[in-house]
Amino acid sequence: MTTTILDDVRLPEKWSKGSSGGPEFLTGLVPLAGGGEYRPRRWTNPLHRYDIAHNVRKPEDIAELRSFHFARNGRHRGFLLKDWLDWTSASDGQSAPMVTDQSLGTGDGVETQFQLVKRYADAINPFDRPVAFPVVDTLLIAADGTPMASGWSVERGTGLVTFTAAPAIGAVLTAGFAFDVPIRFDDDWLSISWDTINSRSAGSVPLQEVRGPWQVIS
Repeated sequence: MTTTILDDVRLPEKWSKGSSGGPEFLTGLVPLAGGGEYRPRRWTNPLHRYDIAHNVRKPEDIAELRSFHFARNGRHRGFLLKDWLDWTSASDGQSAPMVTDQSLGTGDGVETQFQLVKRYADAINPFDRPVAFPVVDTLLIAADGTPMASGWSVERGTGLVTFTAAPAIGAVLTAGFAFDVPIRFDDDWLSISWDTINSRSAGSVPLQEVRGPWQVIS
């Protein structure tokens, strides 16, 4: 399996704040002879798409964006983005993370690794989204509701939490965190218009989430 080069750097928040976008699933649609449909799910997890063009207007922002685009080699190198509508483990995606926000798993006395996940609640079909890039220094871990300040570590690029010692049988593990979306430019071409002597504008700056595994460069 090929890896995606991802620079461990976040797109400046002044561009991501107010951006448009969200998750996209891929569903097949096959018409059937009787008028019904066959709708196979092509992706288990969605890919998020965004556009930040309307946030980039000032000449200094355009210059900074050009430098960022050059450094990423267009679509070649990924980076990170704060999705302002959904950036924490809280159910509303915006409240400060709490140590009991998300289930991490249940101890069995043997397993030491657990995957960070954000669950989107639904009475019929809840959805678990793997989280690979928690924001540094925001991750909170608890066992049976008691915060653990040490005894664990997290791997960036996988979101795997590894405990120094296997949690006790039946221990309820929870986590709270802020997180970023692994992303890339969705166009090798950065189109900029010269509107006036003091104004520039980007016609479109689409961004596309990228799947792992990642080769994280820091």
